[in-house]
Amino acid sequence: MNALAAAAISAGELICEFDDGYRKSLLAALAGDPPRVESVLLYDLARARVLDSRRSGRKAILVRQDGAGVHFIEEDGPSFRVTSLTACTRGPDEACTRFAARHAWHFDRQAQEAPAGGAAGSCEPWRVD
Repeated sequence: MNALAAAAISAGELICEFDDGYRKSLLAALAGDPPRVESVLLYDLARARVLDSRRSGRKAILVRQDGAGVHFIEEDGPSFRVTSLTACTRGPDEACTRFAARHAWHFDRQAQEAPAGGAAGSCEPWRVD
């Protein structure tokens, strides 16, 4: 298990926020609009489930890792919703306090582990002791 995956799994639960893309556009920057959250996901890694602010109910996920990071994969019919953690910001005690993340919805089974596009965001441990 790589260090990023170990840090994410040891957190137990992660809350993730993703923006809507528009707020990163030149038009939004010129207008001075702040980033807008498109979705919030709460990952329960101990039970391998996700709760999505845009849909009802908890859904099962698979947790996979590769050289690019750790991936939370939710099957959604013939497609996949994938959240990938790609890096972590370390706090004073060297624990990961925040993870850089991307979230995408794929219709290609070959693309399930590394979303090239999608929404940018971040994840943080839900509970901090």
